[in-house]
Amino acid sequence: MEPKMVKKEAVKLAGFAIKTTSKEGKNKIEIPKFWTEYMNDGRCKKLHEEPFIKNHAEYGACFPENPADGNFEYVIGIEVKEGFVVPDEYHTCTVPEALYAVFSTPPADGECFVASIQGTWGYIFSEWFPNSGYEFDSGKTDFELYDERCMTETGKIVDIYIPVVKKTN
Repeated sequence: MEPKMVKKEAVKLAGFAIKTTSKEGKNKIEIPKFWTEYMNDGRCKKLHEEPFIKNHAEYGACFPENPADGNFEYVIGIEVKEGFVVPDEYHTCTVPEALYAVFSTPPADGECFVASIQGTWGYIFSEWFPNSGYEFDSGKTDFELYDERCMTETGKIVDIYIPVVKKTN
């Protein structure tokens, strides 16, 4: 599984956020639960009807608050069109410009989708990074991009964007 290297400009998002932590795998429970609630409680439908959205691809973005303790803010958001004002009911944030290693998850059906995403994350940090010549660009934002390829019942694919810099040693 080799990534594509992509330089991506900063992106403004509007959506919803939770605070979570990677301690004891808490994020692996809380983030899927957050997505389920978002998809089923009307927030997803309402967000996708807003005039300020650029397209319907959704971001699942991690904004580190204190990398040393594993705490971060997780945002489900959609790109905002330039010049549009976003109502206060939405959380807004900016994914900074970065060089990304972009990994595509293996195709999965709805039942195995979360496991496919989490398995790809595991591969990135346990196998790819140690052998890649790159390191995580701390202070930048990693995210998952949910586009039309994950809107089917089978063969769902998500791209995972990992901010990277060349190793210096």
